Amino acid sequence: MRIPVITALLLFTAVALAGSLPFAHYGVLDTPSASLLRHSEIGFGMAGSVYSVDDSSGSSNMDVSVAGYLELGLFGRGQIGGSFLGSGGFSGTARGLIFAETITRPGFVAGVENITGEKNYDFFRDDNDSLYTYPVSQNLSIYGVFTKDFTYLISFPVKISIGYGTGRFQQSDESQDGFDNPIPGLFGSIHFTPLPETVFELEWDGRDINAGGRYRLNRNFTITAAASEIEYLFGSDSTSDGDVMQTPKFTVGIQGAFGPILGRTELDPYEKLRYTDDDEALRQLEEYRAGAREEIRELEDSIR
Repeated sequence: MRIPVITALLLFTAVALAGSLPFAHYGVLDTPSASLLRHSEIGFGMAGSVYSVDDSSGSSNMDVSVAGYLELGLFGRGQIGGSFLGSGGFSGTARGLIFAETITRPGFVAGVENITGEKNYDFFRDDNDSLYTYPVSQNLSIYGVFTKDFTYLISFPVKISIGYGTGRFQQSDESQDGFDNPIPGLFGSIHFTPLPETVFELEWDGRDINAGGRYRLNRNFTITAAASEIEYLFGSDSTSDGDVMQTPKFTVGIQGAFGPILGRTELDPYEKLRYTDDDEALRQLEEYRAGAREEIRELEDSIR
């Protein structure tokens, strides 16, 4: 059963283009969400992107760029770590939980990525062996993001994130084949889970449209695949053939999580009977249950 699902996932993501580098940061594809690792839990990811760029002579050159991340959860309220972006090297990341998600309220996280002194921090170099130059500095990218899981509200397994950020989330002021961000820095994603092991994701990372998916092998490891800058499928070929940031790429990788390293792995007998991770969510569930019971009683009375 797993092989056909993995094959379908790869076929789904193989038809798009890229310039962003999915799975180089903890989050969705190339955008953050309001989810955090548990205290002392370690999350990691590694991915490789294959792409082809035409040189000045018109010849096509195939290349591969490797990226990844490593992060640590702190006290269930924060997260620190770092990312590796190919030619750009290493940078730091940090994020903190402002408020947790409940049944009726989204969660909110604020953070910063690309903590480095290199303003053009990115994963590609140009023909002059210099990092790709952006009109906006790519380092010290500060963001805030809301995330809401609608599974229990509408009985449909979809999660939506929307946020705003500086730095790498900012698009160029120049027109990009008609796909301009109406609010520079705005980003968002849709996370669809048709099966417990399978996830499909679509996002706008502030500059480009990306699509991808994941297949969970077990509780520790997940296979990932993605493609980005889908908008260039509809743009003119002349604008992208020689530009590494506007060239089709396909990304595959692996993600994982281990831990928590610290903390108990066994609960006392009475704790097994209580859910205490989110008292507000428990209270709201009790209210919904009481309301449902009242509606059932009213319906029964009307039938009699």
